[in-house]
Amino acid sequence: MALKIALIVPSGGYYANRWQKGSLMPPLGIGYIAAVLEQQGHRVTIVDAYAENMTNKQLIFCLEQLAPDVAGVTFTTENRFEAFETIKLCKQTLPECKTMAGGPHVSLAAEDTLSNIQELDYIIRGEGEKSVVELCQVIEGKGDIESVNGVTYRKNGTVIHNPDMDFIVDLDSLPFPARHLYNTKKYNFFMDVPGRGKLSAANIMTSRGCPFHCMFCASTINWGSRFRFRSPENILEEIIYLKNKFGVQSIWFFDDTFTANRKQTEKLCEMILEKDLNISWFCEIRVDTVDFELLKKMKEAGCYFIGFGIESGSQRILDEVIGKKIKLEQVENIRTWSKELNIIANPFFILSHPTESYEEGQATMELMEKWSKDFPVSLSLMHVYPGTKLEKLAYKKKILPEGFSWATPEVKGVITLPGAQGNVPIFVDKLEWNQITEMMVKWASKQKYSIWKRIPKVFRSIRSYDDAKLYLTMAVVYFKLKINLFLGRFFNNEIE
Repeated sequence: MALKIALIVPSGGYYANRWQKGSLMPPLGIGYIAAVLEQQGHRVTIVDAYAENMTNKQLIFCLEQLAPDVAGVTFTTENRFEAFETIKLCKQTLPECKTMAGGPHVSLAAEDTLSNIQELDYIIRGEGEKSVVELCQVIEGKGDIESVNGVTYRKNGTVIHNPDMDFIVDLDSLPFPARHLYNTKKYNFFMDVPGRGKLSAANIMTSRGCPFHCMFCASTINWGSRFRFRSPENILEEIIYLKNKFGVQSIWFFDDTFTANRKQTEKLCEMILEKDLNISWFCEIRVDTVDFELLKKMKEAGCYFIGFGIESGSQRILDEVIGKKIKLEQVENIRTWSKELNIIANPFFILSHPTESYEEGQATMELMEKWSKDFPVSLSLMHVYPGTKLEKLAYKKKILPEGFSWATPEVKGVITLPGAQGNVPIFVDKLEWNQITEMMVKWASKQKYSIWKRIPKVFRSIRSYDDAKLYLTMAVVYFKLKINLFLGRFFNNEIE
C-alpha cells in the first residue's frame, strides 16, 4: 500500500538556508527524500513550517488535515529544539503516526536524540535516500527493521544502531528534487546580481563527499571522505529543466567544494556556454582548487560570486590546529584574481580556534580588514557540532561537561548565543570571552552593523542569568568602545 508521508521543516529558530533579506533557499535534502519516496508510489507532502511561518496551532491543524502515516522531520544542530517540539506535536496529534528524523544533527547525535526524545520512532543517519525507502517498506509491513542499514531505532527500550548504509556511487541515478512540492512563493529565492538585478534562483547539488577532514566540520562523516560527482550532462539537464519549468535565471551550486574536480568544472562551464543559458551563479570553492584560468572560465560561464573558507589569519592555526591545508599565499591569489575578473569573493573567517592567542586573533581581524576593502566578509565564532574532532576536544578540555546532552536546552558553563546562530555551544579556549567580544564588536562597528536592530531578538533569546551575563559583557565592551572613539575624536578636535 502507498503511505501518506509528511516531510516537515520545523518552524522558528535559526534558519541556515536564509540567503538574504526576503529570500529563503528551499531545503534541498528534503526535496531529494520526497522525490525517491514518490518514485515508490507514496503520497508525499512537504510542510515547510518555517517558510510558512506556522504557529504550533497551525501545524497541528495541518497534520490533522493531512493525517499522514509517517511524519519525517529534518534536523540541524541550530534548529534541534524546534525539531524536537515538532516531533512531539506530531505524536500528540496523531499517536499512530510513525515519526522519523534525518539531517546532519541526528545523524551524528543519534543515541543522544533517541534516548531523550521518546516521541521519535526512527532516525535515518547520513545520506538518506536508500534508507528511507527501505524503512517505509518496513512500515508497510514488508521486511524487518533489522535489515535496514543507516537506521537507528529502539528495541525493548534499547537504542539500536544498524550498520551504516553504503553511499550512493552513481548520483545520476537520483531523481531531481521534488520541487513541485515546494510552495515556491513562500521562498521568493533570488540572487541580486550586479548589472542584472534580482534574478529568480534555485539551488543544485552537483557532488557529495569531502576528503579534507577539517576539525570543526562533520561533512566527511555525513557524506563520506571521497568525492562523488554527478555528470556534467545530468547537471545541465537539471539547469535547463529549472529554466523551462520555473523560469530560474540564477543558480546556487550547493556543494562544499564545487571546484573539487577541475575537468568536471571546466566541462560544465563549456556546456553552459554552448547552450547559451545566460545564467548567473554562485559556488563555494577551496582556494587550493582554482587558478586564474579556471576562475576566468567560470566567470565566462556566469559565475559572479564565490565563497570560501580562510578561517584564520594565522598559518599555524591552518596547519597545526584545524587541518585546513591551505596557504595564506593562495588566499592572496584569490583576492587578486577575483578583483581582476570582477568576481565577488566572499571569505569566511572564524574566531576562537583551539589554542588561538590574542595576537593570532588580531591577525585574523587584520586580514578581514584587508579583504573588506574590496569584498564582503563573513565572520563567525567557533561552534561545536556533534561528531566532529572539535567535539572530542571540547569534552577533553571540559568545554562540554561530562554528561552533556544535545537535547538539553541549557547546560551550566556552556556558552551559547541563541540569538546569533541557534543554540550551539561556542568553543572558548585560550582566547578569552571578553577578548572575543572586543574583536566582534570592533568588527561590527567598522562594518556599520546595526547592533540596535538585533536588541529585540537578543532579549527574546535570553533564558537565564548566564545568558544575560554574556550579553551584558558584550554591551559593556560595545559602550566602552563607543566612549573611547568619542573621546579620541573630542581630544583630537581640541588639539586641532
